Amino acid sequence: MSLSPEAQALVRQLTDREQAIEPKRFPVDRAQAARAGMYSWWGDDEACAVLGEEIGTKLPSLLYVGQTGATTRSGRRSAATLASRIGENHIRGNAQSSTFRLTISTLLLRRLSLVPARGGRLDRTSNARMSEWIADHLRIAIAPFDNRDTLMDRETEVIVHLDPPLNLDGCPLSKARSRITERRRALPRPRRASGPRAAVGRPKVSSSTAKPPMTDRSAPGFP
Repeated sequence: MSLSPEAQALVRQLTDREQAIEPKRFPVDRAQAARAGMYSWWGDDEACAVLGEEIGTKLPSLLYVGQTGATTRSGRRSAATLASRIGENHIRGNAQSSTFRLTISTLLLRRLSLVPARGGRLDRTSNARMSEWIADHLRIAIAPFDNRDTLMDRETEVIVHLDPPLNLDGCPLSKARSRITERRRALPRPRRASGPRAAVGRPKVSSSTAKPPMTDRSAPGFP
C-alpha cells in the first residue's frame, strides 16, 4: 500500500521514539496537544517482555497507534483533542473509556491481580494500579493533524503500514491478536448502539496481502 504524503509525515512523527515522553509529562506542548491527530504508545523492555509473554510473541517498542478527533464515516464530527483523549481516557481513564487501556488491563489482569467491576471497568484500587503501571513502563508520542475530515483515512493508511502489535482493527489476523481478543472477553465493554468507532467500518486486512507484522521487527526498549 502506497502511503499518501500526509500519512508519510504522520508515520515519521509516530515512529520517532525520541519524541515519546513519560505519561506524567504529557502534554509537553499544550498547543500541539489541543489539536486532533494521531498518537503512538511505546513500551520499555519490561513492558514488551511482559505483554509479549501474555500474547505469545516478541514485541517491538512501538505497541499501539490511534487517532482522535476524526470525523466518522457517517459524517459525525468530533471536538476531541489529543489532550482530552490521551490525558482523560488513556492516562487517567479506565478500561471502559479506552480501547488501548482495555487491552493492557486484560493482558495484565492476572499479573497485577486486577479486579473487574461492572460496566467493563476495573475497580478503583485495580485501576490505580493500572495507571501506575502505565506511568512506569509506557511512553506516548503525538502527531497533530488538523484535517478532521480525512484523519480517519490517514489512520487506516498508517495502521496498515505500521501494523502495531496491540492494534486489532485494520490489521492482519494472527495468533497473538486472537489471544488479545480472547483475553479482552474477561473485561467486556458495555454495549453501545452507535459511536465513532462503531461507525467507522474500517476494512479488514487480508493476512495474505498485508505487510509482515511488526512483531518481526523488534526493537530494544527504553534505557
